[in-house]
Amino acid sequence: MNMRLVEMLHLELEPVGIFFGNTTATCDLVASPPKRNCVIPFLLTAAKGKITSMNEESCTCAGGAVGACFGDGFSRLNPDIHKMLSQGLGSYAPEAAPPMVKEGERFFCNEDIAMKWRQNMPYSDKAYPRIVFGPLSRWTEIGVPDLVLVFANADQISALVTMQGFHNGKAVNTLAPFGAACHSIVYAAEQMEKEEPYAIMGLFDISQRSTALKDYLSITVPYKLWEGMIKDLDKSCLTTHSWRNIEKRL
Repeated sequence: MNMRLVEMLHLELEPVGIFFGNTTATCDLVASPPKRNCVIPFLLTAAKGKITSMNEESCTCAGGAVGACFGDGFSRLNPDIHKMLSQGLGSYAPEAAPPMVKEGERFFCNEDIAMKWRQNMPYSDKAYPRIVFGPLSRWTEIGVPDLVLVFANADQISALVTMQGFHNGKAVNTLAPFGAACHSIVYAAEQMEKEEPYAIMGLFDISQRSTALKDYLSITVPYKLWEGMIKDLDKSCLTTHSWRNIEKRL
C-alpha cells in the first residue's frame, strides 16, 4: 500500500478508509449496542492500526448515526437535538440532566435556527448494513474505500488543503461545514457522486474537542480525491524548500 503521502506529511495517525455497507471485513473492534458509542473513538482506533465497525444498532449516538450515514438518527434517537444545540431545555430539563441539556450547547441562537441547520443536513443511508473503518496499511484486507479521513495538525492540514487544487487550478476545493465531530463523513458522502467533489474539513465540535482531539482537525475526501492527492507527489508542494522548513517542527 502506498504510504508515501503519510511519510511526506509525517502523519502520526494513519489515514482511515471508510467502507460503506461492508459486511465481509474481519474487524478487530466491533461496536456493542448496549453502550453509548461515539464514532470518533472508532475512527481513532482505526487510525492507530485496527479495523473497526459499527451498525445502526450499535451507533447509539444520535449525531453519530447521522455522521456515519445511518439515516436521520436525530429523529430516531434524540428528536429534541435542536433544543440542546441551541439554548437548552432550561427548567423543562429533567433534574439529573447534564449541563449541555439544561443550558444547551449554544451553537445556535435559538431552536428555530438550530432546526434550520438540522433540516439542511445531507442525511445518507450509505452505511447500511454496516460501516467499516480501516487504516491505510490494511486496505488490501478490505478493498477500495469509499472515503478517506485524515487526522492532521495545522501544518499538515495546510498542505492537504493546498494539494486539493494541484490538478484543477481552483481556489476553493475544501469546505468546512459545522457539525458534530463525525459529520465530515456524511458531508463527504454527499460529494461522492459529484463531478468535481470537495474535500471536507471537520472536528470543529467543541463539545468533543475537550476529550482527546487537541491539535488535530480532519479532512475527509471521496476516494477519487485521494487518488489525486497521492498522484505526482514528486512535483507537489511537499518537495519544496517551504515544506522542508515546516518539516523541521513535525
